[in-house]
Amino acid sequence: MRIAVIGAGVVGLATAAELLVRGHDVGCYESGAPMAARSVGDTRIFRLAHQRPELVEWAARARERWSAWGERAGRPLVGDEGTVVSGDIDAWAAAMSAAGAPFEVTDAPPALPAAAAGGPFLRDPTGGVVRAADTGRFLLDVVGPALIGETVEELRPVGGVVEVASATRTATFDAVVVAAGTGTPALAAQVGVAVPDALVHHTRFTFALRDPGAVPPAWIDRSGSWRPGFGSYGHLVGPGRWAIGAHSDQLDESWESGREAVELRSRELVTAYVAEHVTGALPEVVETVYCASPPGLGDGVRAAVAGAVVVVWGDNLFKFAPVLGPALADAALDREVPAQLRAAAPG
Repeated sequence: MRIAVIGAGVVGLATAAELLVRGHDVGCYESGAPMAARSVGDTRIFRLAHQRPELVEWAARARERWSAWGERAGRPLVGDEGTVVSGDIDAWAAAMSAAGAPFEVTDAPPALPAAAAGGPFLRDPTGGVVRAADTGRFLLDVVGPALIGETVEELRPVGGVVEVASATRTATFDAVVVAAGTGTPALAAQVGVAVPDALVHHTRFTFALRDPGAVPPAWIDRSGSWRPGFGSYGHLVGPGRWAIGAHSDQLDESWESGREAVELRSRELVTAYVAEHVTGALPEVVETVYCASPPGLGDGVRAAVAGAVVVVWGDNLFKFAPVLGPALADAALDREVPAQLRAAAPG
């Protein structure tokens, strides 16, 4: 089949790579640089830990495929640092238990770069750091010749196929997968699929660890132990470097506020958090990573099929990429959302 994939973030590349491996004719459209929007940055957190057993099980399958990708890439793409969730962990522990996933709950703080982290702590030994940039390079080695550096302006279903129109060409495909990040709502609307189009500005910051040889686990802090209503995620991005992103009642990340104002507020808040709480790091930003994100979607994958067009959207999707690619390839070929994708959708 001749299939278009719109978007060359990690989900689009994973889908295009899977279709190419299966022998299909693929065109992967990307308006900018691959892996430069929501997939930007060197690293992400991988975790089995979720608040629904269906997502724990999907993450477990993804972890197996991450290992397979690593073998094909010639280097591990997910580290063995582990992941820790702290604070409000009851739903996470229940989901892990229901899915039969390995985990430990303890009141003793793990080796985190914080002086007084608030427990209890759920330790996910299968978690760790995803090498996001390495993943992009691996997938681009597979997909590269199929990349089309143009913005898709219109999808036109015609007699069971789809015309894909960009600024300089119109091409006909048997199926289309839309994984275009911020561009997804507008394209989905053209085929009658409603996708939330609200966005917020989100920034994460990297700091130097005081002990450059330290290897803390990735950490999702839900305890509010620094300030009520404050939550964060943190992980290694390289030797001696620790990245932190924050969510807070005190932080207005709304789109209307503008990127510059949101980034300034975020920097001030996260730097104060490091200075007062994450005492294992130096309170000076050494790197900034920005992306536009959908608010309030949380974990879970949303997908819809309209004729020959498959639409996928969500948040925190990077960790699922190795299972999303095959699932979306199946959706494009069968013209229906497969069972595993329906199970990963929010209840």
